[in-house]
Amino acid sequence: MTLKLHMNIGNDIGNSEIDTYINGQLIRQPNVYSLIGQMPWKDDDVEVQKNLKNIYDNLVVSIISSAVPTGMYTVGTHALKTKGENVTNLYVKGNESKSDQLVPYINTLALVAARAVQEAHLAGESLDEIKVVADMGTALPVKQCSPENVATYRKKFMGETHTVTVHLGLTKKVNVSIDFDYVHVLQEGTPVTFALQMDSEGNWRTNSYEPSSDETNDLYSEFAELYDLEDVDGSYFDGKNILHVDMGDGTTDTPFTRGDAVDNDFCDGVNNGIGHALRDAIPDLVTLAPHAFNSVTRQQYSEILKSQYTPRKHKFLNEAIQAFNPHCENQTTQIVHHVNDQVFKIGPNEIDVVVVYGGGSILTKSIIFDKLKEMCDKTRIQLFYVPAKYAVTLNAEGLDYFVRSEIYAHLKKNYMSSAEYTAVTGKNNAAQKKKTNATPTA
Repeated sequence: MTLKLHMNIGNDIGNSEIDTYINGQLIRQPNVYSLIGQMPWKDDDVEVQKNLKNIYDNLVVSIISSAVPTGMYTVGTHALKTKGENVTNLYVKGNESKSDQLVPYINTLALVAARAVQEAHLAGESLDEIKVVADMGTALPVKQCSPENVATYRKKFMGETHTVTVHLGLTKKVNVSIDFDYVHVLQEGTPVTFALQMDSEGNWRTNSYEPSSDETNDLYSEFAELYDLEDVDGSYFDGKNILHVDMGDGTTDTPFTRGDAVDNDFCDGVNNGIGHALRDAIPDLVTLAPHAFNSVTRQQYSEILKSQYTPRKHKFLNEAIQAFNPHCENQTTQIVHHVNDQVFKIGPNEIDVVVVYGGGSILTKSIIFDKLKEMCDKTRIQLFYVPAKYAVTLNAEGLDYFVRSEIYAHLKKNYMSSAEYTAVTGKNNAAQKKKTNATPTA
């Protein structure tokens, strides 16, 4: 018997990390894969139970889809652990859009299939064949979010059924077929408007996206202290005009939102981010620590730097920081110039808050915070520098909220009645419209 599942997916496909909410569960993985020639598992007795217990850390899949080359892939944490620098990640130096690279499709399909296997296992269902129908919200960098690139994303995800085999052991495998019912693509940064205000249950956010009564309110506490505010929660940002500074690996996006609406006249971005600094710093790190490193990936370098915030610091953290800081300074200088240009283009009187977040904001804070604060003070704009604990997942949280919202349901209904939908999927508009009206979206 075939198990059928419906999945709501909020998918933040970052240059360094992919952060994906699937049916309410957040999955975080290095956004890398490696094509492999043979099965890494040696037996079923030990491997199957280990891989079911830690499926995202031991992810090996075979994919048959027109969106990617047919083959067997190891994905995310397992790829980085077993293949090291011989992994494929998003290329950040050139102008190639995410939608034209393989990483978003391979890693998204792998995570959706793994989540389907996990849900079946937790429900005690037979692990043989699973059919998934998915609704997905995702995003592209501001400068890449063109109609052509959005159409490419939709065509590759929605154009056909994807067959993904999850390999759990030497012989044990689960076949997962995936149909994307609808995919909506936003500009990166804009989903955060939802995440800043609301938690996953639709209440004003007080701390974590998942409501928890035993957590202290440390999401807004530094911001509240900086501006002598009391009892700040998500309602504070309701109706605010926000200049977003979404600092990633390859790009920094600066969309402008008025309330919950994007002002497309002032959405911009630059091809600057810590990924460029990490890439440029790698040769310097190898020179400073030749006995420790022969080569290193961006993701591995990032993990070394992040160890400064953990009890177990990397042995070569000092060398990593020494190599990184000059290149980081170069990147942040360009970012500050761009943000300053955006402020003057929009007009300081139109902006209530500059909100800084994203994976790049963590490693650059010691260099960029004072520069941004000085700029905001001079223009009488508040600066909300999101704490590291929350900075990376805001986009995924906003996408999760969006894909379960009435807004998404409305957009889906309209798209399925369009000529583009028939061109992309080859499906009948009227039949799909009837199906959409009958399908729960939250």
